[in-house]
Amino acid sequence: MQLIYKIEFNTTNLYFKHIIEDLIKEANINGVCKQYKGFILIILEETAQNIESFFALLEKKLPVSIFIGNSYVIESYDESLEELEDFGIKQNLSLLTNEAIKEIIEENNIDFLNDILKITKGEVSRFETHNGLKDIFLPNKDLREEFENRGYEIKLLITDTSKLDEIFELNIKDFQLLCSIERPLVKLKFKMFKNANKEFSSTNFIYAKIPDDKETVLFARALKEQGINYVLYANDEVYQDGLKVTYTKEQNIIICGDKGLFPKYDFIAKKKFNSSKEYFLENGGVYKAILAQTAKRLIPTIGVYFSLNAKNSSISINIPTKGIKEVISIPNIHNSIKNCFEEIMDIDEHCARLITNFSKKFPNILETEVSSNTNGFESIINMCAKVLSISNAKEFEDIALSTNLSSGIQIDMKLVNLDGVNYLDYRRIVQSIMAYKMADVDNVTLIYSFYESLSEFICNYVNEIAKETKAKDVVFCGNMFANSILLSKTTKTLSKNYNIILPKEYPLDY
Repeated sequence: MQLIYKIEFNTTNLYFKHIIEDLIKEANINGVCKQYKGFILIILEETAQNIESFFALLEKKLPVSIFIGNSYVIESYDESLEELEDFGIKQNLSLLTNEAIKEIIEENNIDFLNDILKITKGEVSRFETHNGLKDIFLPNKDLREEFENRGYEIKLLITDTSKLDEIFELNIKDFQLLCSIERPLVKLKFKMFKNANKEFSSTNFIYAKIPDDKETVLFARALKEQGINYVLYANDEVYQDGLKVTYTKEQNIIICGDKGLFPKYDFIAKKKFNSSKEYFLENGGVYKAILAQTAKRLIPTIGVYFSLNAKNSSISINIPTKGIKEVISIPNIHNSIKNCFEEIMDIDEHCARLITNFSKKFPNILETEVSSNTNGFESIINMCAKVLSISNAKEFEDIALSTNLSSGIQIDMKLVNLDGVNYLDYRRIVQSIMAYKMADVDNVTLIYSFYESLSEFICNYVNEIAKETKAKDVVFCGNMFANSILLSKTTKTLSKNYNIILPKEYPLDY
């Protein structure tokens, strides 16, 4: 009998196909595996008993992938479809199946005693991995802050997955993503009091991953044998940044990163790209690249590219024959509390009075320094954070994600026209938050309300643009949409009337 099994697979990289082909050989079954854009087919010509045995093997040995969608049996397929060509491009990805991990452990014996002694003394071990050098240390607030002050992001390496639920509020989806063959970084939330001394992170969240190459597998095993279930690390000199991922009910989303994804052959551009930055820049930016990926260049399409760190966040419209037109731009503001207060005072006399009264009630705010090397939304959120006596945009967002609120209050999201360009008026956002703060509204409510109000801002202007252009497709991109509050609320509202497009094969941002 013939059976055709379809696996939705949202990348054109071929490593998953090769894993399936190895399992077909192992099962000694009469079958082939074919990969097309968007899916993989397993075609079997076998007895029912052998097919059943093969699927039992698949269930046992086929790893999870961040690119997998639904899987199901189909009656037939279009045989004229062109299979993806194998250009022999090697990704920086170790295919750590259970068998591969077992083989690594059995065939290698490396002495990590010096490294372990070093970190147990509260020091830092400089460790070489397949992807470059990492600085590894036990959870320690002073060491963590020292690295962060030097500009490093601190992440968590998990050595024993069976201990995860001891310190994290973990769900099955988080666990599946952590254990997927791509070994991405997943943002996990600490349980109450498990990060009480801020030894792991300055907030209640941290990006975590499990070992992703031979060297780290062996080191993690040695740590586990010493009862060390987690270590912190900073990338020192690595070749590629790891993939950060999140998810919605409908799909997994790559936030950013290159490891395991690039180098990559793009079948639309018909060329190889070595990094997400190279890919997006050559395609004219993230929004333009997604239009190409989804064949929407010849269709009126609204694009919302909101990035934490890019200088060109905007709401735009793609009009066939006319190209992309920015409708609303996000300003790149001067990173200064003093300057921000002066600009708010210039709005009107009520705002001037607010600044005077706010400065009297919270005199230390004016002395606060704001990071000078940020752009776009990160600068705006930093300003909002500082008037609430919160350190930065990262802490601001993580407070929002920690809440159980379902609705908040209205933060002013208005436009200001300068030299013919419509900008989101950041002054009104900060002024609105300050006014609520003066009325003793708590920080958690204000921070949650920022993302909720930003969602309403997006929805209102998408609707206005759509009325003028008859657009039915809306693209969300940029790493601001990694925020689950912003993404879920915006998607829930707009999906009633529009086709929402989120990138599946490429990251939200770079």
